Amino acid sequence: MDKSEQPTDIKLLFSVALLAGEILLSSGAEIYRVEDTIGRILRLSGFEGGESFVTPTCILLTLRNPSAETLTTLRRISVRESNLARVAQTNTVARDLCGGKISLEQAKEDLLLIQKSKDFPEWTTLLILMFFPVCFYLFFGGVNLRACLVCLLTGVWLAAAKKWMLKRSVVWFFRDLISAAGVAFLASLAAYFLSAEASANLIIISSIMPLVPGVAITTAIRDILHGDYQSGTARTAEAFIIATAVAVGVGAGLFVFRLIP
Repeated sequence: MDKSEQPTDIKLLFSVALLAGEILLSSGAEIYRVEDTIGRILRLSGFEGGESFVTPTCILLTLRNPSAETLTTLRRISVRESNLARVAQTNTVARDLCGGKISLEQAKEDLLLIQKSKDFPEWTTLLILMFFPVCFYLFFGGVNLRACLVCLLTGVWLAAAKKWMLKRSVVWFFRDLISAAGVAFLASLAAYFLSAEASANLIIISSIMPLVPGVAITTAIRDILHGDYQSGTARTAEAFIIATAVAVGVGAGLFVFRLIP
């Protein structure tokens, strides 16, 4: 890249790279993807001193400018979720910026819009969550209509519990534990009264599927395969703890049900 083609505002370039990395990491992207995107953006400066160190909870970013001060910052990521749409949108903006299709100002504006965007209204998310257990029950080969009604009941519980606990900022470990316990108890109780005892286990399995950390496990494996052992181990531990919370919750729900005379 010629000097005439270099961005004139290095601080703006630095902030764009940091913003892109923050969106990717908070949306559940792999560590190698975050570091690669940041590195490609920083290389637009024409300097060789652009480095990033990313973990699942923070981004350490530095850009050494031989003719000026060295830019360094640490950004902590406290909120993480699985949002593949934001990952794809951020990658598109980064590619357009590196390809010269958009300016730095436009890239930052687009990234801010992605960061502030909302996927679906809350009621849509809750409605989908209500019908997830029914869909999984049918996917696993369930054919009992009464069992479908029980799955719908457990879906209502999942949606109501999620909304209630999010408003009260319940720790995610206990959120998954309580949700799984309620699912197991309601599934066992409803299946008993609806004479669908044979389907009780399938109902519970179908109902806890929305709680299973499948994306987290996949991301952890991809990080490990790319040599990011620290982040891969951390994500694996996180997925294991979530799975443990779900398992303990199911066990607690079944235990409470069996206490009923």
